[in-house]
Amino acid sequence: MSVPEVPAVSGKREGSWRRKLAVGAWVFAGLCILGVLGGVVTVMYGLREAAEPTKACCWEENVTPEWTARTMGFQVPETATDRRAGLHTNAQYDVALLAFTVTTAEADRFLGPLQPEGTQLVRNTHPKEPGYTRADGFTHLGLPEPETFVEGMRIGGLCRGDSKTPEGQAVRFCTEIYAHEFQPGTTRIYLWAGSDAPLPKPTP
Repeated sequence: MSVPEVPAVSGKREGSWRRKLAVGAWVFAGLCILGVLGGVVTVMYGLREAAEPTKACCWEENVTPEWTARTMGFQVPETATDRRAGLHTNAQYDVALLAFTVTTAEADRFLGPLQPEGTQLVRNTHPKEPGYTRADGFTHLGLPEPETFVEGMRIGGLCRGDSKTPEGQAVRFCTEIYAHEFQPGTTRIYLWAGSDAPLPKPTP
């Protein structure tokens, strides 16, 4: 009676062991990949959820264009239409926003006294891409950010004391000025003023 050779049995067991090891390695690798993908999805979801409240965060209520104009130190033309305003606050600085629409001639009369001597508004030579937004920008007022416009856009700015005119002396904060002639003869003025000190808050 013949006896099975030992090497044949040993080789079979060794091949089975290798197959089990390979399967186990593939299963482990698959679980690792799934774990990484799950982590990425969780992080992305968390960032998206965190971003949503940020967009709506820190905007004060009861802010009117009249209150904002007084707070910033601007005399808005009586003929101005589509007046919009906002006040954004955070731990680093506060921002007051004011926008309104006037004729281009009225816009020039408004802007003239606000230009420091020897300066003038300039074209927007480095526009932001369409759809650009900022947490403390005019998107909150339902307007495109002025930095995205090129055609018909003029940009300037001043701080208190930069202009010696009564209008310039009345300005209380450093203010970025945008004048956009979005259709012939009609210009929208954007005023963005930032302050390191907390701005007063409107009352109901």
